[in-house]
Amino acid sequence: MDPRLHIIVTSENGKTKTFAIAKPVLRRIMTTISVVFVVSTIAGITYSIQNFSLKGKIHHLESDVSVLSTEKEGLKHHVVSLEEKAKAQLSGAYGELIQRSQMIDSIFSVLEITPASQTADLNESNLNKGGPFTKMSDTSLEELMLKVDQDIQTLRPIPLGYPVKFKRVSSSFGRRTDPMNGQSAFHDGIDLSGKSGTEVRATADGKVIERGRNSTYGWYVRIDHGNDFSTMYAHNSKIIARRGDRIKRGDVIALLGSTGRSTGPHLHYEIRYRYRPVNPAKFVNINKLVSLNNG
Repeated sequence: MDPRLHIIVTSENGKTKTFAIAKPVLRRIMTTISVVFVVSTIAGITYSIQNFSLKGKIHHLESDVSVLSTEKEGLKHHVVSLEEKAKAQLSGAYGELIQRSQMIDSIFSVLEITPASQTADLNESNLNKGGPFTKMSDTSLEELMLKVDQDIQTLRPIPLGYPVKFKRVSSSFGRRTDPMNGQSAFHDGIDLSGKSGTEVRATADGKVIERGRNSTYGWYVRIDHGNDFSTMYAHNSKIIARRGDRIKRGDVIALLGSTGRSTGPHLHYEIRYRYRPVNPAKFVNINKLVSLNNG
C-alpha cells in the first residue's frame, strides 16, 4: 500500500499533473491548519466579546458624561440663583442697617449723647500721624455693622420708653404744687396714673441695687443701668424683682399701686444720671423710634 497521497490536477487543455504527499506530512499540515483555525476562531470570538464590552463601557461613559453635563448646568443655575439671592439678602440687610443706624443717630441727637463709635475716634491721639486726606464715600457693611453694634451697646444702659401702661401723666418733672399739702415743691420724676396691679417693666438692662418700702415711696425698686444711669419705680403694690437680680429691658419688676405718700394708683418714675434727677420726658417718648430688643 502506497503511504503517500496522490493529488492529480487537470488543466483546461487536458494535461494532468500528479503531486504525491506523504500521509504523515499531510496530517501535520492538516493539524497545523486546524490549530490555526481554532486559534483564529477563539481570537476572533474573544475580540468580538471585548469589542462588545468596550462599546458597552463607552456607551455608559457617554451616558455618564451626558448626566454630569446636565448636572453641571443645573448646578450653575443653582449657584447663580444662590448668588442672586445672597446679593438681595445682603442688599436688604445693608438697607436695614442703614435705617437702624439713622434711627439710632436720631436718638443720640435728641438725647444729646455722643455715641461710642464717635467717642472712640475722638479719644484717639492725633500725635505722630499724617498723610493725605481721602474722604470715605461709602461705609462698608462691616464698618456699618460695627457702628450699629457699638451704638446699641451705648444705648443699652439708657432708660428709654414708658415703664408701664398708663391712663395719663398725672404729674410732670420739676416744680409743682405738692398734692398732699399744697405747697410749692420739686418733683424728681413723673407720675403715671394707671390701674392697680398693672405690670411695671424695666426701661433698660441693669441690676437691682435696692428694693424696699418707706413712708414716702411706699414699695419701691431701684435699678443701676451702668454708665451713671439709674431708675427708680415707686408706690407699687408689689415688688417682683429681687435685690441683685440682673434685669433686661422689658422685664417685669413690680406691680403698680398706691403705697406710701400717694393719692391714688400711679407709678412714680425717676431717671437719675450721676445721681442727679433728669427729666424723663425725652427718654420716655424716644423709644418709638427704634426697637432695641433685637440688638
